[in-house]
Amino acid sequence: MASVVPRKNAAGEVTSYQVKWRDGGSRTGDWQNERFEDEDSAKVFKDSVDEHGQNWPPGWVKGKGYIDPESDDELRYRFDQFARASIDNRTAGDYYKRQRIRNLEMYIFPTFQNCDIRSAEHFSKATIGAWINKMRATKVRRGGGKPKDMSSGTLRGLHGLLSSVLKEAMVAEPPLRDRNPCDLTRLPKDDEHGVEDDSGDEMEFMTPTEVAGLVSCFPRASDRMLVRTAYGTGLRWGELTALATKHVRNTGPDSYEVRVTRAWKRQTPSVFYLGAPKSPASRRTVEITAGLWRELQDYGLADQGMDELVFRGQDGERIKYGTFWERWNRAVKKAKKEGLLPHWKFPTFHDLRHSHVAALLSDGHSLTYVQRRLGHESIQTTSDRYGHLLESAHKAALVTLDRVLDVRLESDPAVKAVAELVRLPQQKQGEQVHAVHVGTHVLGFWDADDAAAVAEQWELDRGETALVEAVSAAWWQRAVAGGRDTVRSHVPARVQAWSVGPACYEPDGTERVASPETHEPRRGWVWEWEDAYTTEAAVRHTEHRPQGHTEASAWGLQRDAVLAAYAAARTEALRVCALNPWTRTATEDGQESVA
Repeated sequence: MASVVPRKNAAGEVTSYQVKWRDGGSRTGDWQNERFEDEDSAKVFKDSVDEHGQNWPPGWVKGKGYIDPESDDELRYRFDQFARASIDNRTAGDYYKRQRIRNLEMYIFPTFQNCDIRSAEHFSKATIGAWINKMRATKVRRGGGKPKDMSSGTLRGLHGLLSSVLKEAMVAEPPLRDRNPCDLTRLPKDDEHGVEDDSGDEMEFMTPTEVAGLVSCFPRASDRMLVRTAYGTGLRWGELTALATKHVRNTGPDSYEVRVTRAWKRQTPSVFYLGAPKSPASRRTVEITAGLWRELQDYGLADQGMDELVFRGQDGERIKYGTFWERWNRAVKKAKKEGLLPHWKFPTFHDLRHSHVAALLSDGHSLTYVQRRLGHESIQTTSDRYGHLLESAHKAALVTLDRVLDVRLESDPAVKAVAELVRLPQQKQGEQVHAVHVGTHVLGFWDADDAAAVAEQWELDRGETALVEAVSAAWWQRAVAGGRDTVRSHVPARVQAWSVGPACYEPDGTERVASPETHEPRRGWVWEWEDAYTTEAAVRHTEHRPQGHTEASAWGLQRDAVLAAYAAARTEALRVCALNPWTRTATEDGQESVA
């Protein structure tokens, strides 16, 4: 029930009375309040709130009181009335308007519904800031996953919607407000949700192996082809499902592309039509690999009419996302059950687009290339979303896509069905390389069990995750120095060795170490591909660096021998320092010169 709370000043004198209640009477409802000068008026209003089920009495405007429903003079300034009229008068489609009204009702009206659009008290930097903090704590269920904190992107959209309504009040004739308090508030950044890893991130990146595993869990061949094409092109759902045969083209020898000229648009919740893509930049040409082209041809594209949809429902028309979404969720659930997808990932179909970008940027392709491929209007959009994945470019983009699309799970019957469907040549024994990413190294193995054993042992030794993915031997030959000769047929050796150092010496012989523990021997497992691997009792190492300093370290299988080698290495380092050509002397003007 509502309650009446006396409000006192610093002297303890009652200055007003506030009626407080939770919206709708639920324990989780938003707190509502109204202020009165006298207690009797507050009690009358409290009774009215109780009578209407802990809701605002009909016709009441916060701070104004009851307004005659037949009078537009005051009621039209109540925020919910003004906002609805604002959306209704916008030059946009019906679906856009319904979505905006839905967002208002779900997230904005519970706080501001009965406020006066003209009030500087109701809409101020403080009240907007309080609403932002409330939204940050709001849980949103995404797909079939667990509820998560509202993402910063969603909050920016809601903040923009509220701001647009207040801005309309500013430019009304006559103006209803002097300024827009939304311009005075600071929105949180993407990393301000705390330390919980899954606290609202809208993007779920999948590795090539995870995508391959997910594909294998779709029983329908058409769904498997749809998912692989989405991953191989980065197209949005509306663009991909609007493709006709004529849009998938072979433009020359070893040149294949998809032309994006249209997308499905929603007119009403159940009525769709083919219209222009999302933006002018979305009208684009996307190159595809020869392998994906052959898959699409064998899938049935070669026998279709030029105007037929590449991906369509059983009736030959548009695929309904709602029914596909059910099949997607079942495939995700199955992939997790079979260990093909981490239990903490909750990917949506759109995450195939994000994963497509991750595959490109992780191999060093530029943001500009990715921007054009995705159809982003501004490179800032690409940078804001994916900039953290960027490394320097060093390989051709189509080689990357050829590799990630060539990842398959040999043991899964569903994948064998895909291969049979698209009539791909059978892989011969040893033609699949199992790549293990350990630290900064990538190791190739012919045997999947060897790769899994190394990854598992690495995680036990170092506490770091080792990624295992299957790639074609042809790709390994092209992309890795040494090619097939570097692929291992056995599990590499490892030893438990001692190591100490490095100690670093400046040109004048001054010793610098990261910590006192640097001089203490440490024991741990070392693999044969690592620099510190040895089968000897001790190895000493002294190295002069181009920057002018000299490092000393030692490692080996016997602790005492390693300590003795370390002492010898430090002595050698000091001797090198005495001969160091980088010794510097200061000149009169404060600059350094080589002596």
